Amino acid sequence: MSDDAVELIQRLAGDRGTLADLRRRAAERGARVVLPESEDDRTITAALALRELGIVRPLLLGDPARVREKVSAAGAEPGALEVVDPKEDSRRERVAEHLLERRRHKGMTPEKAAEIAVDPLHFGAALVGLDLAQAMVAGAVNATGDVIRAALWNVGLAEGIEVVSGAFLMLPPDGHPIDRPLMFADAAVVPEPTEDQLVSIGASSVSTWQALFDRDPTVACLSFSTRGSADHPAAERMRRVAERLRERGIEADGEMQLDAAIVPSVGERKAPDSGVAGHADVLLFPDLEAGNIGYKLAERLGRFHAVGPLVQGLAKPVFDLSRGCDAEVIVDTVAIAALGTR
Repeated sequence: MSDDAVELIQRLAGDRGTLADLRRRAAERGARVVLPESEDDRTITAALALRELGIVRPLLLGDPARVREKVSAAGAEPGALEVVDPKEDSRRERVAEHLLERRRHKGMTPEKAAEIAVDPLHFGAALVGLDLAQAMVAGAVNATGDVIRAALWNVGLAEGIEVVSGAFLMLPPDGHPIDRPLMFADAAVVPEPTEDQLVSIGASSVSTWQALFDRDPTVACLSFSTRGSADHPAAERMRRVAERLRERGIEADGEMQLDAAIVPSVGERKAPDSGVAGHADVLLFPDLEAGNIGYKLAERLGRFHAVGPLVQGLAKPVFDLSRGCDAEVIVDTVAIAALGTR
């Protein structure tokens, strides 16, 4: 294999910590994960690592001859990875029928469905929608909007969820006073969420956390106020969101300031009767502006490692990548996507 692939495999094999645990748990699932951007060198390197380490069974979409050339150039056997050409695969008619059934009410025609069905993003998302694969990860080459559109058209939203959102798994550096993972949401997708959407984002974040860590999280609905310390409609909205999440059986509290949510001594002082204060796992931000700024502050000043955005709210996992990602990010995103197959 290429030096890049060998180095990545060796580094991941010797890794310890939260991400290593997630990769190990993903390997126990044996999930087939679609990677539609098969001519991207980072994707090829990641797929080789995923196969070598047994994390998932990667399925690449594209021209098999061209993909084999890429695999060979990476120093592996040309047939090392499973490759499907949507234009030639026998399932393309089933994919077209699936897309037509889901989008007929939006004016989709059989001809248009047949045309779209051979697009790798739509073909891959349809394999997930049809339970022929367990997840898809894309976005190293394609724009976020195109990835999400393929997911919505072929998979759709989860039951009881109103909006797609994006969370970041935030992992602290060694020796940090906050010594546990946190999840920030929504920090990627919805600029100005309504109250209903915030409830959906909170519920989606709980599902993501459960899939990753196999336990129920606590959720802090963040604000500039804690338990009525400020009288303002924005604070009252986050208080109502917390109430509505509790009605869903979620352990949520708010409105709550950030320090009260994650620092035990502050939580005890500001909200002494709260089971969330000082120990929150999921931080639900009031809007995208706050969430995006918050995760970047934690990443750049607090030296947290940000994993994501993790796409939430879909019925089945289709995850988006940053176009600036590297092969290791693809591996970790694939592992997390595989864990979404509960």
